[in-house]
Amino acid sequence: MDMECDLLVIGGGMAGLVAGTLAAEAGLSTILLRKGQSATAYSSGAIDIIGYLPDASEPFSTPEEGLAAIAGLYPLHPYSIIGYVDGIKPEDVVDEIVGRTRDTITWLKEKLKDTIAPLSGDFKSNIFPITILGTTKPTCLVQKTMYSEDLQTREDSVLLFTGFSGNADFNPSVAAKTYLEDRIAIGEPPRKVGHCTLRVSPFGKPYNVSSVEIARHLDHERSIEDLATQLKPQVEQLGATHVAVPPVLGIKTAMDNKKKLEDQIGAEVFEMLGFPPSVPGLRLQLALEEMYRTNGGKMLVGHEATSYIKTEGRITKVSAKAPRREMNIEAKAFILSTGKYIGGGLSGDENGIRETVFGLMTVTDAYHSAGEIIPSRYTNRIAISPEGHPINSCGLTLDPHFRPINEDGVEWASNLYSAGAVLAGYDYSIEKSGLGVAAVSGFSAAKHAIDFIKEVA
Repeated sequence: MDMECDLLVIGGGMAGLVAGTLAAEAGLSTILLRKGQSATAYSSGAIDIIGYLPDASEPFSTPEEGLAAIAGLYPLHPYSIIGYVDGIKPEDVVDEIVGRTRDTITWLKEKLKDTIAPLSGDFKSNIFPITILGTTKPTCLVQKTMYSEDLQTREDSVLLFTGFSGNADFNPSVAAKTYLEDRIAIGEPPRKVGHCTLRVSPFGKPYNVSSVEIARHLDHERSIEDLATQLKPQVEQLGATHVAVPPVLGIKTAMDNKKKLEDQIGAEVFEMLGFPPSVPGLRLQLALEEMYRTNGGKMLVGHEATSYIKTEGRITKVSAKAPRREMNIEAKAFILSTGKYIGGGLSGDENGIRETVFGLMTVTDAYHSAGEIIPSRYTNRIAISPEGHPINSCGLTLDPHFRPINEDGVEWASNLYSAGAVLAGYDYSIEKSGLGVAAVSGFSAAKHAIDFIKEVA
């Protein structure tokens, strides 16, 4: 079976879906291949632009401040590459990076506003939502179910941490203690915090339940009323103005459930950021897919790119395999956004780190070849290290047009672009930049691919 399109996107996470949507919106016929679930679906659902510099302990107050620092210190960071447009003056690079990032965020918020994952926050400042550990983290955008604007500014705010029996992901008493200690230390509200545990039985009797199981249960009609009945006396006893729950308010009905709870208990309800796999991450993935399809993109789920044909410096065809069929897809341009290790874009063993579709050159955090390194030597001894792990910075390096380059420093193919976690030069785990880099690089790669296709058409 053969198919033709203007643009073929390989990879279906944030980067690929942003790129595909932008191309489809521009009137290009677009096909997206996705072999399995992307890392976006396992994420917290928060869209971080930049939270920290590597090795830093103080977060950036605004994304613009962080982008300026990255551009000055890390010239090969994916954000920095955005600023290297033809003919730009060195003093204008930061403004270009900030402008393109702002455009991406504005565009993404607009595209998702009517989906199951509308976004709160903006480019003017980082926000600090609460995690299920009782800590806070810097981010740019969260889903509207996940943030309270006045919790930390109202002098009379009282917060109730609410957990669910049988849900081992969240301990409300530990989170309440951690959060209150932090608020006392910095001298800001809320100054009164409590905790409680509710019962939820998706299958008729109490037993251990995951966050996803609770969320699916709460998608059912009238399931939220039982929670409200249990929660209201706890709210009244504490005098709570706000209620923090783990990210379980529903997969498709979270916004409606939030409003119903608030109406019935008389307090503001919001979800906290959770561990992967996270319900808001799944909501974000589904919302991005809806965004892509609404704009006319085609998606082939369960299809893996297995081989390609390259002629005179251009890719002309990619072969894809599914459990029951194989097909060849011809396109004018291609975007590779297959992710890193979770998404399967990179694989590593004792023989080195490899890009799995085209066999492209991979580099380390120091921009040496990663093709023959031993991955275990690029990890720190401490699993959760404030310095991160060098292996997270391995990947593809690009030219200013977001095309992967070869050992000679020139593009590997004139019509192949790349975006997302497969790129080298950043460690999302310590920078707090994961979905931000994915969105902005996907947006930029698509812009370059669209320009190329229009030139050759």
